[in-house]
This record gives sequence, C-alpha cells and structure tokens, in this order.
Amino acid sequence: MAEPASATRIDRRARILEAAAAAFLENGYEFSSTAEIARRAKVSKRELYAYFNDKREILAAVITELQADIQAQADVSWSSSGDVRDVLKQAGTDLLRFINSERFGKLFRIVAAESFRDPVSSRNFYLLGPAMGRKHTAVFLKRHMAAGNLRSAYPLQAADDFLDMLVSSRYLTAIVLGQLRSFPKLHVHVEHAVDMFLTYYGVSKPTRKARNQGARTDSGGRPSAR
Repeated sequence: MAEPASATRIDRRARILEAAAAAFLENGYEFSSTAEIARRAKVSKRELYAYFNDKREILAAVITELQADIQAQADVSWSSSGDVRDVLKQAGTDLLRFINSERFGKLFRIVAAESFRDPVSSRNFYLLGPAMGRKHTAVFLKRHMAAGNLRSAYPLQAADDFLDMLVSSRYLTAIVLGQLRSFPKLHVHVEHAVDMFLTYYGVSKPTRKARNQGARTDSGGRPSAR
C-alpha cells in the first residue's frame, strides 16, 4: 500500500535537512552545494527546490530543527516539580551537554561566520535558542519565587544571571575555538553556577534550633515563660 503523499513529503523534507546538516558540519556552509545536499538526501535538485528556495533557507531550517531539540529537552527539565536546586542542576547539565556537542559547536561557528551575510539566520538562531531559553528559565524561576523557594526579584534578570554564570562569554568563546578542555568538568561547572546563583537568590530555611527558639518567644519577641 502506497504511503500518503503528506507522509512522503515530510520524510523527504526530513532527509534533505539531515543531509544538509551533515554536509554543513562536514564541509562548512560555503563549500556545501545544493547538488551535494540533494545527492546525500537521495532526491533530485528539482525536488529539493520544491521545499526550499535556496541554501540559506535550508540553513535556517537546520537551525530551527537543532534549536527545537534543545528546547524540547529544556521543557522537560523546567516542567519538573522537584527541588529547585536539583532542577537547576539537571537543566544546566542538559544545556551544557547540548552546547558542548560537536554538532552544536560546528553549527554555532557556521552561523557566526555567516552572520554578516545572512543576518536572518543568525537572528533565528538567537530567537529560537538563547532568547527562548531565557524565557523558559524565567517562567520556572518566577514559579519558585511565588512559592517562596527563591527570593522575589525580576524573573528575566534572574534568568540572565543564572544563564550568564552557566554559559559565560568566555565559555562560548571556548566553544568557537574548540578549547573547552580548559574548563572544569561539566558537573563541577554546573554545581558551581547553581551554588553561586542560590547564594544570591536562594531563601535560607530556618534551622531546627532557630525554629525552637522562635517557638519559645512571645509576640513581643521576649522569651516566653516556662
């Protein structure tokens, strides 16, 4: 039984994007032709152009697919109802594993190199990646601020502070230059970022001794009669 036309079309488009991503990462954007992408995808150039107008449009679609992957992973972490420290550590670990990947590093370099010639793709890369991640992080932090688990503050600023500690400009520079070996191990880096963030935004919970002392005072703050 023949597959529905819509399923065939989706499969063909997915093959083109997979082939394009492989070509871009292997040869670089400039040296990857649409003919090479079509050959890898096992489609004709006519079929390729039925889905995409040009190579830049293919790059934009590859970026969208890649960023959708990381956002899907992040959504799972940010939707967790676990302890705020544990969720921050898991989300931070997932994010760094993704951006430490060879696939992300190479695509990041391609987008950076093409940013002046193709500002639309670089803008999409930013909006679908850092900007979307910032928004989702802020929503999570706002929820925990409302629950009293974090100090009340402007959620977007808090998200910026956490993400800047996790993925600093120095860290991104190391990704571009392939020098991540100069950084601590991933779990050490993440734990340090979370500790620093919670040092400022965390809410100190009273110790048992403090609670007991509070229970032994009257409304005026004086020790109650025993």
